[in-house]
Amino acid sequence: MERTGRGGRYRPPLFGGSAFSLAELLAVLAICLIVGGGASVALVSSFAGPPSDETAVREGKYAAQWLQRVFHKALLSGRSFVFRLSPSVPQKRLKIQWADGSEEIYDGKGRVWFTNRSAVMAFCTYSPKWNTISPAFTIEAGSSPDRRRPLKYIVVTPFCRVSYRDDPPRD
Repeated sequence: MERTGRGGRYRPPLFGGSAFSLAELLAVLAICLIVGGGASVALVSSFAGPPSDETAVREGKYAAQWLQRVFHKALLSGRSFVFRLSPSVPQKRLKIQWADGSEEIYDGKGRVWFTNRSAVMAFCTYSPKWNTISPAFTIEAGSSPDRRRPLKYIVVTPFCRVSYRDDPPRD
């Protein structure tokens, strides 16, 4: 082992003393700031208020696709279900109640809000024997529970065809 002129072990220049050097302390501090800044930007963007209209439109499309998959699943399994959505209160979830008591839920996580377009609350019942739902229904998809102007419409016909439209169906 080499010895220096003062005695003791030889240490590399970065670790010359027994305490942390200023360079080491600044390097650790810089790494912590970078990681903390990235995490705070991610958190702030997720809590930054209501989602954009584009996000609500995309989530509404996912909900329409989920509803179509539920119809296919019910047809293949031969199970009936009931679907209910309040006409007056926007909700962030769509809920299917299967005949055996189990539930299946699509959660919009606050990125899209669903409202029944009908003025009357109805229990829409799916019949696997005929592959029909009665009554047919239209769901308004919006970006906020406060803003009552829907962005898109999820239209379900009596023959379980699900479409995602810009305009509501004619009455």
